[in-house]
Amino acid sequence: MLFNSFTYAVFLVVVFCAYLRLPLRGRQFFLLVMSYVFYCWETPIYGTLLAISTVLDFACGLGLGRAEKPWARRLLLLASVCGNLGLLGFFKYGDFFVANVAGLGRLLGFETAWKPMGLILPVGISFYTFQTMSYTIQLYRRQIQPTRDFISFALFVSFFPQLVAGPIERASHLLPQLATYQRVTWDDIGAGLTRIIFGFFRKLVMADRFAILADAVFANPEGYSTFTVWSSLMAFSVQIYFDFAGYSDIAIGSARLFGIHISENFRRPLFASSIADFWNRWHLTLTGWLRDYLFYPLGGFRKGGGRALVNGMIVLLLCGLWHGASWHFVFWGGFHAVLLALYYLWRGFRKRMGWKNPSRRLGVSVLLAVAFTYACTMFSAMFFRAPSVPVIGHMLKIMFGFRAEAALPTPWIVGAFWLVFGAFALVEFSQEYLDLNARIRRWPWALRTASLALLAAVIILLAVNNSAPYIYFQF
Repeated sequence: MLFNSFTYAVFLVVVFCAYLRLPLRGRQFFLLVMSYVFYCWETPIYGTLLAISTVLDFACGLGLGRAEKPWARRLLLLASVCGNLGLLGFFKYGDFFVANVAGLGRLLGFETAWKPMGLILPVGISFYTFQTMSYTIQLYRRQIQPTRDFISFALFVSFFPQLVAGPIERASHLLPQLATYQRVTWDDIGAGLTRIIFGFFRKLVMADRFAILADAVFANPEGYSTFTVWSSLMAFSVQIYFDFAGYSDIAIGSARLFGIHISENFRRPLFASSIADFWNRWHLTLTGWLRDYLFYPLGGFRKGGGRALVNGMIVLLLCGLWHGASWHFVFWGGFHAVLLALYYLWRGFRKRMGWKNPSRRLGVSVLLAVAFTYACTMFSAMFFRAPSVPVIGHMLKIMFGFRAEAALPTPWIVGAFWLVFGAFALVEFSQEYLDLNARIRRWPWALRTASLALLAAVIILLAVNNSAPYIYFQF
């Protein structure tokens, strides 16, 4: 079920109205059933894998609660990790892995062939796999106590607002909220509806409109000019941000209607002043998961800067692979790994030279750093969005070949893109440096309500009505 659909609007209203009238146990059971309805709406078989992960980690959690011997605890953790990653690997990477092994065999002179299994990738499997694994990992580290309430735990794994594309919640944050009665206040309802409307604006008006230019160019880059191809890269870098951030807004707002607070996932990443700062602003819950459960276990910063650099590059390469079973995602992760390595090498050089750390206050140096970082992340978007590696090659030739003779899709589309991009940059600049959000919160209630109604009217008038799925649903 897509957030940007009339079906979801009706679904959310029905679930919210029923939720308000139920006691705690009724709420838990009702939300659990509705979460499975939401997830299985189009492909019911998806629910089987979700249930398997739930039962596996609930059982491992009970075992970790009783086990005291280190070998037993390690065995239970291994069962959870191997079971979850086994399902993820089979459905997401099975064809990719075997096809590449077959290709390598042909290069070495063997007669190898592979007929793809044609498996349907379960929506959101990458997200709920990481979320349920965090429960057993936290138990293994004795950071939380196991729950014996299967309904609460099953709801933690399947809670529909953030099930399909995050935010990736930790058990220590979300599970206690689901296990206790949440009193829904008017503040919760107002804040929830505000985030939902803002999320619809980001998705339907901004992301889907920027997609018009990006989709046209990436489908056939050789038909467009150098300027248009560069514009399409910028369009996609903004599209994916608004698409995913808009989803997160709707997820956070939907959960808030039930009195439940889930984690923020973005902090204006396109205004990052370095590649490290970008990863402290983009997809925060995934970055935090990879940091705590991969980077630190690899050694983190404990074994010196050189080892930390290698650890960070490994994490980003795996992050690229997490996004999809394709080499262009690996290239995207590798490109960010190289950027991160260059950043830390530059920072180490600056430290050895005795140069002062750059000021974080707004100024020319900060604006230049933001512009350079955005240019790097925008360029990396080509690896992320390109449907195949050959398309990347075609785009690179056009981007640096100065093809002025190729036609624009239509002049007004590119012009409108630049106009909207300028407005977006101005708003986010004001949020980042001029405290715009705090100023809006100080507005009178009537003015805020009128502004929200105006935003809803803008969505109705300017929405791109193509019911485009969210980009991160494919992961």
